[in-house]
Amino acid sequence: PPPALRLVPDFPDGGEPSAERLRRQRVCLERLGRPPAPTDVRGTVRVLGCPGPKEVTVRYTFNEWLSFVDVPAVPLPPAAAGDPPAERYSFTLCVPPSLREGSALHFAVRYRSPQGEYWDNNGGRNYTLRCCGCPGGGPAPPSAAGSPPPP
Repeated sequence: PPPALRLVPDFPDGGEPSAERLRRQRVCLERLGRPPAPTDVRGTVRVLGCPGPKEVTVRYTFNEWLSFVDVPAVPLPPAAAGDPPAERYSFTLCVPPSLREGSALHFAVRYRSPQGEYWDNNGGRNYTLRCCGCPGGGPAPPSAAGSPPPP
């Protein structure tokens, strides 16, 4: 049978976003589900809380930014109080069945508030997941952003 496809993160595991990074960017990718599924990619984002309306979206593409989709992130219940006061959001990116081995999914996170528009785009490189073949459809290696080490 043909190898099963999997999405493999093509960026280093940055661990939990630091308080300094969150203060500087106001929005950070917190973690991806592990492994990213061949049909969808799930993750969480942290934003620096502020009063007023806010919008958190994930912009992603499968064709090197010839076109893109913006998907709203959904607020999660508040966690324990921390410094800085961060809010958490979850997102799901739908992966088309036409994705082939060697292709890539690129994404970045946008946060809009009355204070402005902020992006986490992996330091200008975007976050990238590569579509790879996997004999037997085994799990992806443990390299997703912010994922805890394997047991």
